[in-house]
Amino acid sequence: MTRVFGSRISYYAGKLEAYLRYRGIEYEFLPMTDHAREIRAGAGTVQSPVLQLDDGRWLSDTTPILAWLDSQQPGPSIHPEDPGMAFVALLLEDHADEWLWRPAMHYRWSYRLDRDHASGFLADELATQVWGPRFAKRRVIIRRQLGGFVTGDGVSAATRAHVEASAMAAYDGLEAVLAERPFLLGDRPSIVDYGFMAPMLRHFSQDPTPAELMRERAPGVYAWVARMWEARPAPEGATLLDEVDAPVAALLREACETHLVQLRENARAYTRGASRFAQEVQGCRYQDLPVSRYRVWCLEELRRHWQGLGTATQETLRGVLPEPGAAVLWDAEAFEASGYDPERRAPFNRAINVFEGRKLG
Repeated sequence: MTRVFGSRISYYAGKLEAYLRYRGIEYEFLPMTDHAREIRAGAGTVQSPVLQLDDGRWLSDTTPILAWLDSQQPGPSIHPEDPGMAFVALLLEDHADEWLWRPAMHYRWSYRLDRDHASGFLADELATQVWGPRFAKRRVIIRRQLGGFVTGDGVSAATRAHVEASAMAAYDGLEAVLAERPFLLGDRPSIVDYGFMAPMLRHFSQDPTPAELMRERAPGVYAWVARMWEARPAPEGATLLDEVDAPVAALLREACETHLVQLRENARAYTRGASRFAQEVQGCRYQDLPVSRYRVWCLEELRRHWQGLGTATQETLRGVLPEPGAAVLWDAEAFEASGYDPERRAPFNRAINVFEGRKLG
C-alpha cells in the first residue's frame, strides 16, 4: 500500500490526501518523525508530506507528486487541456502553495487559542519520542514555529495587517468564484482546487481563529473544503474553463501583485548571494525575509512553462496578468540558477528543504 508520511495538520499533507481520496488511491498515513531516518535516506529530507509507492520509490513535493500521480490515472486530468488555462492553473496553485503559507502560519501561531490547539496536537502526534513533560514540548514547538515561520518570515507589527489581508483576499476571491460553480475552474476539481486546499483545509478551516472568520465571511469556501474532501471523479461531461473569466482574473491579479513580486525579489536576493531580503508588496514593506532556493526553482518552473506557450496564447494571457508583477514571467531579467532538479526528475529527485537558502559548496 502507498504510504504517506507527514502530520495530520500539515499544510501540504492535506493537499495530497485530498487528491489521493479523489482518485481512490488507498494509503497508510504515518507520523513523519517516527520514520525520520527512513525518510531522509529515501527522499533526501524530512518534511511533510513524503510519499512512498508500493514498489519502494519515494516522492516529495506535492506539485510534482500530483502531476505524476495524475499522469497515471484514467479519465480527465486535474490539469486543464487548454494550454493557457493550464498555465493559469499552475500559477494559481503556486500562489496558494507559497504566498498563503505566511498568513496560514501567522494565524496558527500568533493567536493564543490557535497555537495552544496546534502545539498540543503536534506534541502528541510528532514529539512522542522526545523525553519530557507535554507542556515543555508544547513550549519548544511554539518557540520554534513562531521564530521560524512567523517573526522569522517577516510578520511584524508593521506587516501583520497586510498578512491577514492576504488571507481575507483569498477568502473573498474564492467565495466569488464558488458563487459561480462548484469548483474553482469548473464542474470538477482542478490543480487550482488542490493548491488552495493546502492552506484552506488544515489551516484556515480548522484552526480556530481563521475558521471562524471563514464561516462568517466565506461560508461558500467552508462548504467547498468539505466538498473537496469528499470529491470523487466527475461524471462524463464535467468540464473546466477554457478561458479566464472575471472571478479567476481577480485571483490572478492578487497572485501577480503578491506572489510573483515575492518570487522576483527572492530570486534577485539569491542572485546577489544574500541570505535575507526585503520587499514591498501592495504598499507594505517586509523586512528580513529568508531567501529560499526552492522558490527560485518555483520561478524557474513558471518561466519554463511560460516559454512553452505559443505566441498567441502568451499575448492573450498578458491581457489578464497585470504588470509590473507578472512581467517577471516574460522579461529578460536573468537570475542565478537554483541548481535544483536539473535532470527534471521531480518528484523522484532528492528533495531539499523548502526553506533552505543558498546551495553550499
